[in-house]
Order: sequence, then structure tokens, then C-alpha cells
Amino acid sequence: MKNFIPLVLAVLLGLAAVLAVARLLGARQVAAERTVAVVAAARAISEGDVVDATYIMRKEIPEAAVPAQAIYWSRASMVTGQQARRSIVQGDYILLPDVGLSTSMGHIVGEGEWAVSLSVDQSGISRMLQPGDEVAVIGTFNLATRVRTADLAAPEREVRQEATMVLFPRVRVLDTGFLQGGAQARGGNNIILALPPSQAQILIAAQRQGELTVALRRPNDESNLNRLDAGRVDDESFSALFENLQTVKVPNVPDAVDRAR
Repeated sequence: MKNFIPLVLAVLLGLAAVLAVARLLGARQVAAERTVAVVAAARAISEGDVVDATYIMRKEIPEAAVPAQAIYWSRASMVTGQQARRSIVQGDYILLPDVGLSTSMGHIVGEGEWAVSLSVDQSGISRMLQPGDEVAVIGTFNLATRVRTADLAAPEREVRQEATMVLFPRVRVLDTGFLQGGAQARGGNNIILALPPSQAQILIAAQRQGELTVALRRPNDESNLNRLDAGRVDDESFSALFENLQTVKVPNVPDAVDRAR
């Protein structure tokens, strides 16, 4: 009988350890499952219906499962008064392309934001953008700096250098310029962004000072929101690429093998 006591204690201790680990993993999983509220259909909506407050409801879903064009509940007011472009079943998400601009576009601008246009290259990523996407705005500017010459008595010399940097790390796309449809409904030379007033002014001025482009971000990605994290790319950046690299010599015979190594 005495020989069984250590075995029973070992089994009990093992079970306790398994339960403790399971609770710990469960707690971590719950903590990691952050949810957000989006707009969903509170009832069946037919194509052409004008959506009012009784047509929508709040729906909590895991942040990782949020569709790219979902409308957050904090901006639910942008849906009311709009006309449904497709039939939506009860409980389904209401996405940005699902509602037409039957009222002023101002309804989709968030509180404390201004809508401002950005001219972009139509052949670039702007062709893929859709309302609700989040982008980083990146600018290339010709910066002027003053450097001293070898003659200390001489005035400083102005040197111009091109530099690329992140202007705004995360900006919401309101429109690609063609929300109403048509041949160019998938994008255009102008996209409409939502920014606080001071940043909207900077964007307008920056378009006169340099060349701006956008980079598409993953939805709800909270990383690298400080524009200083990305640094800047200039002549020194490219010079550093060649550091510690040996010069490669082109052989006289294209497919010759270097036997000296």
C-alpha cells in the first residue's frame, strides 16, 4: 500500500500542473483576443433601401477578423441615410462599398477630421485602394542645408539633397475618387484621405514641396505608428549599401568560373 502513495501523489501533482498550464494558456488567449465593434445589418436589407438607425446594429468581432472595408461602430452615422447597393442578410457586415453616397460625402468624414485629396500615380498602388483602407503617406523632398567651406571666412555654402521620409504613418482612405462607379471605379489620380485639420494643411503644402506616394498598410496594424521609427533615406543611405562589399570583376568569358578561390 505504501508503494502506491508516491504514485498517487505524482499523478495528482501532474494533473495540478496540467490544469495550471491550461488556465495560464487560456488567460493569455483571452487577453490576446482583442475585439472591436463594427456595423452589421440588424434586419434584412434589400438593394435600394435607404438605411436608417433601425437597420444597423453593433457587432463585436475579433480584431484579426475585421474585413478590410468594415465600418467601425464609432462611425456608424456615416451609414444612415445612405442607399444600399446590394442585398444584405441580417447579421452580415455592412461594408463601405455596400452603401452609396445618396447624401453628402461629409457624412463619412469622422469627427475632428477633414477630407483632403492627394494626387498619386494612377499606375501605382492607388489602383488597388478602396474606401476604408489605411495607408502611410511617404514624401520625397529636395532639402537645402548649409555647410561651411574650408575657408572659415567664406560664407556657408548651400547644398541640396534629396531625402525620402514618412510624412504620416497611418491615414484612413475615404474614397479613391470614383465611389460613384464608372469606368475608373477602381482608383484614379486622386484619393481622398481623412486627417486632422493641422495635418490636412501639411499634406496640401507637402504636395507643392515634393513628390508624395502611399504605402498600403495591413488593417488595424498598430506597429510603426511613430513616423520617426522609419528614419529617412538619402544619399548617405545608398553610400552605406556599398560598405564592406568587395568589387566584383566582370570576366572576359561570360560563363567562366573563377578557379582561384
